[in-house]
Amino acid sequence: MALKKLDPSLYKNKVEHPKETVYEIITAENGLGWGLAIADIEESELHVHKKVKEIYVVLEGALEITLDGHRGRFKPGTCIEIFSGVKHKARSLRKERARVGVFSIPPWISKDHFILKT
Repeated sequence: MALKKLDPSLYKNKVEHPKETVYEIITAENGLGWGLAIADIEESELHVHKKVKEIYVVLEGALEITLDGHRGRFKPGTCIEIFSGVKHKARSLRKERARVGVFSIPPWISKDHFILKT
């Protein structure tokens, strides 16, 4: 089943990558000390954050997440805590993208997102 399109009034920024789309809802600009986004993931690139801790909540679909080389499979309702410094990536286990809620502390910023070569 295809993911429902999100109403643009729900998010501030839509960032599209070849295999994922991120809808930023609460950003560093809000000054709250934390961030919130929705990510529609086919497959993300291996990356790491030096400061940001993330909590993924699988909302729709099935997701495989790799944390420092260890893989796990997750279904809707599952929460995954990703500490700063942990190399991670995610991919949908189905033909369609998986939808994930992403809570970040402090809020995600591009300067703290480091793509790693695989």
